[in-house]
Amino acid sequence: MCSLPPRCRLLLSLIVLAMPAAALPASAQGGDQSRTAEAVLVRQDFSDCGNSDVKADDPSRIGGTVQITRQTDGKMRVKVAITAAPDTTYHFFLKCVRSLGDIKTQDEGEATAEFEFAADGAPPILTFDMYPEGAPAGQKFQSTPVKLP
Repeated sequence: MCSLPPRCRLLLSLIVLAMPAAALPASAQGGDQSRTAEAVLVRQDFSDCGNSDVKADDPSRIGGTVQITRQTDGKMRVKVAITAAPDTTYHFFLKCVRSLGDIKTQDEGEATAEFEFAADGAPPILTFDMYPEGAPAGQKFQSTPVKLP
């Protein structure tokens, strides 16, 4: 389908995810600008609720990114771009809080998804995790911690 390596396609997906907000002039975004933060999804089987031992220092273990934006209406919008196992459904969680939904990868392992949740009640440091049904070892991802934007 696409001749680019998976990591290049992931980078292109991230650029596409970031473009809609960046393309709007400031006046079209409203007077109260939304705030955004980013986390990296790292292939790691386990961590605590704060993902205190999750590090993005090994590029071979990075499988995606999470962009978190605080909307002016008080909701958090989460955009996820991953490269993982092909044709697999991953359950995506606001870690130790609740499920946000599922992400289904395509035949080459790429996927993007968006989720929303209320900012009130969210912990001040956000962490995410995702894994397929049965949570097989080697297919789990933990996010780097990110401060609530």
